[in-house]
Amino acid sequence: MKNLVKTFIVAGAAVSALAVPGVAMAAQEGAATPAASVGVADVKSRWCGHNYNSCVRERSEFARYYNVGPLQYFPVDPGCAGICYNGYVFDYWNK
Repeated sequence: MKNLVKTFIVAGAAVSALAVPGVAMAAQEGAATPAASVGVADVKSRWCGHNYNSCVRERSEFARYYNVGPLQYFPVDPGCAGICYNGYVFDYWNK
């Protein structure tokens, strides 16, 4: 029964990622990933809302001052408290 639940959760995550246009494109934008010298504590996540295009713009603004990771779509804001909303998240860290 536990394996069935795990399979369902993984499949659900894959379906939700496919249902959002532009997610695959975001991963192919050539975004940097945190270098080995960057500690986990140095990497911060930013939730930027529900609109893909506005998140692309916000991520581009951050890229002027920080290293940024690709946009990721989450069914629920991972940092939420109380009522939670879905949306896009990206990681950033000092250059």
